[in-house]
Amino acid sequence: MNKKLLIFIVINIFLFFNNYYSYSQFTKTVVAVTGSVINYNTKQPETVNITVFDNSGRKINSTKSNAAENGYYYVTGLFPGNTYIFVIKENKFLIERLEISIPNTDKYIEISRDFLVKPNAKGTSIKFPVTPFELNKSKLRYGSSVILNEILNTVKYNPKIKFKVVAYPDKNDNPKTNLELTQKRAESIIDYFSINGIDPAYFTAIGNDKTDPNYPPPTKKESKGKRYLGSVYLVIE
Repeated sequence: MNKKLLIFIVINIFLFFNNYYSYSQFTKTVVAVTGSVINYNTKQPETVNITVFDNSGRKINSTKSNAAENGYYYVTGLFPGNTYIFVIKENKFLIERLEISIPNTDKYIEISRDFLVKPNAKGTSIKFPVTPFELNKSKLRYGSSVILNEILNTVKYNPKIKFKVVAYPDKNDNPKTNLELTQKRAESIIDYFSINGIDPAYFTAIGNDKTDPNYPPPTKKESKGKRYLGSVYLVIE
């Protein structure tokens, strides 16, 4: 047999068994995902059912969080290199869906992911964690998608629910100007949802002429570089 051909065959046999061994190691390794389920508004732990699906939509596992243990949950039997979808679907909460990619590893690891569940009740207000506008501006600021995407996902996975987008001004000066500004702010957010595939017919834009009574401007001077910005809410109709 030709010496070069023999070397080629030996190398390929080695690579085959090496890859097979690595694959076998990965498939034998399981990964766990743990964390807590916390109420978005009250910050209190919640008991909910969590169902896990693979990329094809096949149910892989299910578990329940424990409010008595800080909302703790634990899911195992997940395999390295795969992506899983964690779904919370409870009547008293809006549907939550979280995609988790498991890294390739040949060792057991636990990945930590927390869920913030939002109450599903008429009139419930979901405050945006950070205002996506600059001072006295109605155009979404650069990088605001990081702020908006969590709210966007909430809207996306609850397509039959109607919402109001409620915006507040940055200061109490001219009520007419404030109302115009905040109306445009609310409309900017609805436009963002629309651009990202959400039907704008499910939203109503609500502006305000005075600052948020629940989170008013500070009475003392804020630290250098920090400015008060009006709140924005998603409210279930």
